[in-house]
Amino acid sequence: MERNIMAVLCLMIGIYTAQAQEKKGDIQLKGRILIEGTTEDIPYVTLTLQGDSDQVITRQVSDEAGRFTVTLKQAGSYKLLLSAVGYSADPLSVTVAPGETLKNLGDITMKEGIELKEVSVTVQRPLIKSDPDKLIYSAEADPEAKSNTLLEIIRKVPLLSVDSEDNVTLNGQSNYKVLVNGKSSSLMSNNFKEVIKSMPANSVRDIEVITNPSSKYEAEGVGGIINIITNKSKTNGYTGSAGLNADSRGGFGVNAYISANIEKFSFSTNIYNNQFKQPASESTSHRENLVSDEYHFSDATGKSKYSGSGNSLNFEAGYEIDTLNLISASGWGYFGNYSFDNNNTTEDRNINNTPVRSYRNLMSGKNGFGYLSGNIDYQRSYAKKDKTLTASYKLDYNPQSTNNENRVDGELNYLSYRQKSDNESSGQTHTFQLDYYDPLTEKHQIETGLKGIYRRNFSETDISVYDPDANRWEKDLSRLNDLDYDQYIVGVYAGYLFKHNKISAKGGLRGEYTWNDGVFKSQTNTEFNNTFFNVIPYINFTYSLKPAQTVKVSYTQRLYRPGIWSLNPYVNDLDPLNISYGNPELDAEISHSFSASYGQFSTNFNFNIDLNSSITNNSVESYSFITPEGVRHSTYDNIGSNQRHGANLYVSYRPSGKLNFYGNGRANYVILDSNNDLNLHNEGLMYGGSFGARWTLWKGGSVSANAGGSSPWVMLQGKSSGYYYTSFGVTQKLLKEKLDLSLYASDPFSRKIYYKSDYEDTTYTMHTENFRWGQSARISVVYRFGKMDTQVKKARRGISNDDQRSEGGSGGGGGAQQGGQ
Repeated sequence: MERNIMAVLCLMIGIYTAQAQEKKGDIQLKGRILIEGTTEDIPYVTLTLQGDSDQVITRQVSDEAGRFTVTLKQAGSYKLLLSAVGYSADPLSVTVAPGETLKNLGDITMKEGIELKEVSVTVQRPLIKSDPDKLIYSAEADPEAKSNTLLEIIRKVPLLSVDSEDNVTLNGQSNYKVLVNGKSSSLMSNNFKEVIKSMPANSVRDIEVITNPSSKYEAEGVGGIINIITNKSKTNGYTGSAGLNADSRGGFGVNAYISANIEKFSFSTNIYNNQFKQPASESTSHRENLVSDEYHFSDATGKSKYSGSGNSLNFEAGYEIDTLNLISASGWGYFGNYSFDNNNTTEDRNINNTPVRSYRNLMSGKNGFGYLSGNIDYQRSYAKKDKTLTASYKLDYNPQSTNNENRVDGELNYLSYRQKSDNESSGQTHTFQLDYYDPLTEKHQIETGLKGIYRRNFSETDISVYDPDANRWEKDLSRLNDLDYDQYIVGVYAGYLFKHNKISAKGGLRGEYTWNDGVFKSQTNTEFNNTFFNVIPYINFTYSLKPAQTVKVSYTQRLYRPGIWSLNPYVNDLDPLNISYGNPELDAEISHSFSASYGQFSTNFNFNIDLNSSITNNSVESYSFITPEGVRHSTYDNIGSNQRHGANLYVSYRPSGKLNFYGNGRANYVILDSNNDLNLHNEGLMYGGSFGARWTLWKGGSVSANAGGSSPWVMLQGKSSGYYYTSFGVTQKLLKEKLDLSLYASDPFSRKIYYKSDYEDTTYTMHTENFRWGQSARISVVYRFGKMDTQVKKARRGISNDDQRSEGGSGGGGGAQQGGQ
């Protein structure tokens, strides 16, 4: 509390002193304060200027970007002292010659951590930071990140929300792009929720939310970009951590992190394994077929359970050839799988409510997914600070497999059979990129670059039917549905940034030429090809009302090029009356995005409100239709007109070093229309949010509480269920804060949590209900070792393919959620 009071007093003294001297003085000292070895600024540093006899001439505080202006009355020799919690710096001698009116001290660095023998006291970093084109949530500054999964931390991030099935949306949209350390990740885009449920949050440093990406990013990702920044080495020698966790459902995980620096070579690596189990849940559905009297009503009940695992290894390494030439490389691999067992019973009745058919369906399967990525960057620096030329190559490979088997036992007018369905698909991407960045002056900066991308996608399916007479499996060649799909992209971009006092303006253009070449293999092959050329503008305007308070307005266009998940023609017919598949003939969609926001960010108080709108006229939507035979088909098509107008609110308040409150709210009004023969229309208001608190009650010990929920989600053909959640935790630091022991309870007041959804159009109506088990507990242990000082050097710029939106699952089109909050 005393530290906060002193900070406020220093800030008030600094503002008063600066204003008073600005009127009388005629000499200005300017500069910016950065963390040593990085380009990251330090906000609100206390500056003390002393004369020859160490008398204090003036004292003030830098702004939120570490910039300062000190006004002097006369020339002479001075000593500048810098003070910030968790940082240290030697006194700086400053000499102002007679006649000088402006002296630019440039970038001044402070060391992170104050060394006291073996102890390093570090600063309490702000949870939220605002840049001109993004919001940054510091997972490193969140104490709960040490013992939680990344999913739990994402619930707190402004503009992001997590629904009852752990799907993540950005600004109310599910078609966003996920990057890892600024580079594309097909695994994250295609299996985001599976990865973040198993990925330990202590392996992540920051989560960047970019709602209006600049022209340097590829034009795809309609909703924006989520950039996951993993922890990197900050060692002089080595440092690391190791952790274990287990939950009450039988799941467990292990993770380890280590990094080192050996002269000019540095590296860091993360590895983790996670096993998870979901107890059996139950579901019911009632459907009315409006195009059939014979199969007019359908009722289904089912039980399901699943379990799985995830394994990951990532590394970063850098070699500094000399002060102007740097080679860096990184790689990331993730491989996971999950198994499921379902037991469903279905009964159909005619319009007179008389049973006409029924069957029991026993389903099981094992689905695998993976991602392997590697890149190498060469960065050429120049005598001018921050001027760089970077050449990069990146390889991405993401295999996916689906191996399902089901046994249908006919009970009334339905044929019994056994079937196996195996699908192997993958995407391979080669990217070449050249980037040039030049800060012409303090006010003017330019960037430009070239990019070439080659994507190779394929899907192969084998369907076999069991022949009981011959006691063997026979391939069904009549149900061949394979895909070979190549995509080529050439892009060029140019951007310009202007800064003057409180104003920052950023604009740019990106041109992209795309051509696609594919063949859909069935009983007769169907070839398809198309080309696109798009010019994507980007405009961002930022105005600083005062230090730590900014207003931003932006506009951009975004593209969504469908990925293998929605293109894959693989037919998932495990449930023979509810089948799903992708559409290989999907076109790219274009979205117009507008945003206006106000933010106030400091160490103790953060507030951000964002007003946004997006309009898409040819959006890719998931939709369903039913046949007179009573079969519900779910697929994708460019049938949608999608408008979203909403607001997001984030508030966090830290009244003292021991107590922290935070909240996240959102509201969106959605208007959805189809432009096909179905003539669908739906609109409505969606809202939700989360809030929580953390309180340090005793030495090394703290408690936390979190809760959240959402209204039902508006979809093109109905509304999905709303949801809520609660969680509580206790953490104790031991062994001089090198060991964290944590215990968490999720949904302790709800043994079962129920969900209801409704779907309707001109062909059918359907109501579904299901539940998941609540009341789970998890224990976590994390041990840290080593000492942190310096940082792995890597190229400042690299490849970031953000052009394919986040899609769920693996294998063929599964009928992704329509709409979303």
